[in-house]
Amino acid sequence: MWSVWLPLPRANMKNYGDRTMDHFDEGLRCQDVHSGVRNVDPNSPVLQPLVDTRIVGMAATVAGLIRGNDVIKDAQALMSIAASQLDVDMLAFNEVVTLLGDAGFVSGIQRSGGKIQTFTENVPYYDDLYTRLGEVWQDRNPTELEKQLLMVVDGLSEAPVPLEELESTFALDHADVPLIVQLAMDSGLMQKVQAIDGDIVYSPFFGFENPALLGELVNSHGGDQLAEEFAAVRAKQGLAISPTTHPLLTDAVAKGLIMAPAVTVPGGGAQPFAALPYIADRKLLTARKPVLDKALAVIACLRCAESFGGYSSLDAAGLINVIDKLLDPNRGFLAPHSGHKRQYELMRNARLIEFAPDTLPGGRWVTPRFIDTADNREALKLARELLTHGELVEHRVDDALARETLASDRSYVAPMQTVHRLRKSAQPSAKQFDKIFEAAMGTRSL
Repeated sequence: MWSVWLPLPRANMKNYGDRTMDHFDEGLRCQDVHSGVRNVDPNSPVLQPLVDTRIVGMAATVAGLIRGNDVIKDAQALMSIAASQLDVDMLAFNEVVTLLGDAGFVSGIQRSGGKIQTFTENVPYYDDLYTRLGEVWQDRNPTELEKQLLMVVDGLSEAPVPLEELESTFALDHADVPLIVQLAMDSGLMQKVQAIDGDIVYSPFFGFENPALLGELVNSHGGDQLAEEFAAVRAKQGLAISPTTHPLLTDAVAKGLIMAPAVTVPGGGAQPFAALPYIADRKLLTARKPVLDKALAVIACLRCAESFGGYSSLDAAGLINVIDKLLDPNRGFLAPHSGHKRQYELMRNARLIEFAPDTLPGGRWVTPRFIDTADNREALKLARELLTHGELVEHRVDDALARETLASDRSYVAPMQTVHRLRKSAQPSAKQFDKIFEAAMGTRSL
């Protein structure tokens, strides 16, 4: 029997069979479900039981797009952008903005003839955003099917599961299993790979570049080992591994399925730290992969300082504190220490930091100083998210990319959308997009 790691109890936990989710997880997975069902015909009757989840997911997506814009002066233009670029149904737009208002994320909603015209945004950072939206989702009394689908999406974020054990692993209602599998597969929220003992289902958010290797790992090490070790690294990004402690992960690293930067530890050996980030923004695996590589270098160095730092070892809060010190525009460095040159060498090699001289006269230690570039700042923030949540949260809506593409002749395609869209829609021209976008953001009127 496969075992799936369960997180330690947190505030506002909800029990679903043998599993638990808190409000943060619920809000986050609502957005994941919206990203997935965007690939399904929106008029399909199979989506009817997912109304509340889809509305909350749309709200999370719109919130991510408008955060930091202050006043939305032309909400009707924003509605066009949200519909064509983020698949937020125009008929649901008023309800989405009203929901954000009820949640306290927008205010001053002005209407004319039933249409929302302007409003002011006050969208918080993502911890508070998803927690509050999870509460809203619960208040809407979601259907059992919605609860079960969210549970499956959340569970597959921790570890792959044999398809034949999906029902028992997540305590699903037997009658709902076929529809849950159909929705998850059709929307791209679940993918499967064949092994000797049957199909394995997993989350595409893991970003496996060669999912067939999953089957090889199962055939070599067994399904129980796969679930246990994947869940272990999902619970602790930057997990120190060895052939003795984690044979499957070590094999996965050797096969190129899992990333594991290595850091020199006391004694001169190289210790790999495995990471398996749950990535919604697929560009972090392609065009922006150097940024992700830098983030993983940060995690490996900090985990090294946590586990092999000697008397200077960091605790969980200390890991985040290091990142915050480097990101602080008024600081941007770490105080000199005898272990820094070894512990942060990988970050130096990745050009995230430089080793400045000791700040004390006559000192012989190094001062790690942040090289403040846009990519490096993003990498540190990604590392912070992975250490805090075990996955990348903020990048579920890449608002900077959306704004850039909206103002050009390219069409923004969300990470979970397939290469071939399952439906066609009338797209405005590049010039029309320019006008719509500028009107939505208050720089001109239509």
